[in-house]
Amino acid sequence: MRRLMKQIMPPLIPLAAAVFLINSVAVQAFSAGITEKGLFGMVEISSDNLEALPRWQKVIESFPDLAASATACDAKIEDCKSQQMTLWRAKIAELEREDKRIQMHGINRFLNGWKHNVNDPTNGSDAEWIAPLEFLSNGGGSRDFAVMKYISLKELGFDPDSMRIVIANDVLRNETHGLLSVELRGKRYILDSINNTILDDHHINYYLPLYSVNETTRWAHIPQDYLIAQEASGSEKND
Repeated sequence: MRRLMKQIMPPLIPLAAAVFLINSVAVQAFSAGITEKGLFGMVEISSDNLEALPRWQKVIESFPDLAASATACDAKIEDCKSQQMTLWRAKIAELEREDKRIQMHGINRFLNGWKHNVNDPTNGSDAEWIAPLEFLSNGGGSRDFAVMKYISLKELGFDPDSMRIVIANDVLRNETHGLLSVELRGKRYILDSINNTILDDHHINYYLPLYSVNETTRWAHIPQDYLIAQEASGSEKND
């Protein structure tokens, strides 16, 4: 079980705290009767309280600034804050009338060409989330790529409730990584800053989601096998 905890939680979180956290969420899952599988086939617990993620809330508060800058840029190219802003607005205009799958692929490939921070701030639990305007000018870490893709697809008409920024443990690279999950026509697709190919989440087995979030909801994720083990353990104690 301790080996499983090391796979689920990032190395920055003490193992004892990780076990307590997962146990607490597991108890909530069984108390609520939650058994359906969610992102990456894991059980999910949702909450509409975003206070646990103040840095994400701060990014949300910056969205109006981005919208105002985008509107000014669309109206008059001389008012675009940067060349990167001009390029982003041109890509949005190019994709406006395309099918949603084409829009997903277009945004994923386009933004993956942005500057990647070598020292990905996603790896630091205390790292600030980069505001989208700053990302356009300076790039960012994997989490910031996911946020910019979220905003871009939202502008193209995607329902925000169908999208999530996902913070996951990359078990191949042994690091924390940010992704964007998009639900479209009954399937969940993963937009990844290190892969221009968009895959169904059921075809990916090297990411273990820690939590995911959008503008209204956050989710905790628990492996199905762990919940089964917890249920069995509880049954033994009750005997």
